[in-house]
Amino acid sequence: MRTVFLLLSFLPAMLSAQLLSDELPQGVTKRLLLAHPTKSTITVIHTLQQEGLLNLEAIELIGVYHVHETYDYSKSQLLLDSLTTLNMQLIPLNDTLMVSNLYTANACSDAFEELFTKSAGAFFFGGPDIPPVLYGEQPHPRTKVTDPFRHYFEASFLFHLLGGRQNTKHTAYLKKKPDYFVHGFCLGMQTMNVATGGTMIQDIPSEVYHSDETAGLGHLPKEQIHRNYYAQLKDQCCDVQGSHFHSIRFKGKKLAKKVGATRTLQPQVNSYHHQAVKKTGKGFKVGATSQDKKVVEAIWHKKYANVFAVQFHPERSELYLPTREYSFEPQGEQKQLSEWMDKESMDFHRGYWVAVNGIIRGL
Repeated sequence: MRTVFLLLSFLPAMLSAQLLSDELPQGVTKRLLLAHPTKSTITVIHTLQQEGLLNLEAIELIGVYHVHETYDYSKSQLLLDSLTTLNMQLIPLNDTLMVSNLYTANACSDAFEELFTKSAGAFFFGGPDIPPVLYGEQPHPRTKVTDPFRHYFEASFLFHLLGGRQNTKHTAYLKKKPDYFVHGFCLGMQTMNVATGGTMIQDIPSEVYHSDETAGLGHLPKEQIHRNYYAQLKDQCCDVQGSHFHSIRFKGKKLAKKVGATRTLQPQVNSYHHQAVKKTGKGFKVGATSQDKKVVEAIWHKKYANVFAVQFHPERSELYLPTREYSFEPQGEQKQLSEWMDKESMDFHRGYWVAVNGIIRGL
């Protein structure tokens, strides 16, 4: 009986073990979370830091993920071990997540709340298609879900942070800290939208432009192409860049001002997606669109000033630290990624990070 008592006494302590210390480490003033902290994600953050676009002085980065994601995070740890200038640790969550309990209290809720309480903000990055079941739809033939637990984790965490139409009884964590920073890129924006009750266009070419990119979209103008259709051709033998460039237009001045731009600016952006926001989630407004206004390119939250996201990729490392040249069509001209944009657009991208960095430093 004594042994049983000792085991039962020890179990609550195990269950309540903290993910992070209550007090910040010496020299650290705030923590920022990075969801899906792959080698690529870490490289992006490190590049922004090295190029002076993201000031991480006195900031501890916490990479968070679910253990059932398909990515091998030992690769991330090996990279972190080699980076002396990045103060970052990885934290896996292993509690059960199911489609049926993502938008309510679940086994990860306590961990979500602790991560929120002990951090100042969170980044959510690009990636593959969200399972349509998370927004109540059947999959389109072009939808490809490759890592469901990543989506379960990120959608549930964002729901806990922001609340959503799926469960109006839930009190959003940000009500306790309205200035908390939440920012997403591409999939990150889509997940923020879905987590708050929004829906998705599952395939822009077929649903918006009534075409099929795997058959080639050469008849479409540049502004209607959101990823490089050459890269989607099954018989394509040539190495072409999977992304594409097109310009955006801001809707109103709210988001433009937040990212250091003017409302009338129409910068070129790097785009790599075939899905897009359809119905916006609870609390969100459209901040930018494609030139024809058919594709949402940015959203911002009406209630929480530091919650916003973009569909394009201002975080892409090669824009600021060129490593190679890229072609966008077979046997086409090759240039560094930044050279495919005009100076005004590159200035926008750098100014974007100045603005984001200013928000983070003010948290």
